[in-house]
Amino acid sequence: MTSTLIITSVDKLQKRINSTVKSFKSIPGVYVSLNKTHKSIEKIFENVGIKTNKIFFIDCVTSEKAKSDVLHIAPTQLDLLSAAIRAFIKNIKEKKFLVIDAISTLLIYNSENKVAKFVKEITEYASENDVKTIAFSPKTKGEELLNKIFNFFDNVEKE
Repeated sequence: MTSTLIITSVDKLQKRINSTVKSFKSIPGVYVSLNKTHKSIEKIFENVGIKTNKIFFIDCVTSEKAKSDVLHIAPTQLDLLSAAIRAFIKNIKEKKFLVIDAISTLLIYNSENKVAKFVKEITEYASENDVKTIAFSPKTKGEELLNKIFNFFDNVEKE
């Protein structure tokens, strides 16, 4: 499967995430939320007609355990986040996707090299396991990081 990094303006970010997740229709997947709580993402998806029953959420924004099927992992715990993504991917037997929103948000909590290592590991693992991977980043943040990680993706789209 392919991996894509989408770099877009902050004002277009959520709309682009919505259209991407919507395109997966009934395919199960993993959604790593780095800039909004699981609750707010689910509400946004609901409002645009995206069913979330086949999406496993990893919420890196809040530690509030609202639902048993949502993992809450601090954005500083990249090893734990990587292990959780791998576990979810391993548990989905059919065609699957991985979406990571606002990847540059990780720079607030981690060094550039640590984030780049995390992205490399995840994209390689996803590729080996036939997972369609899409990572998003707002244009304004983390230019140096984006320059380090764009080689880990099959496609890079800049809007």
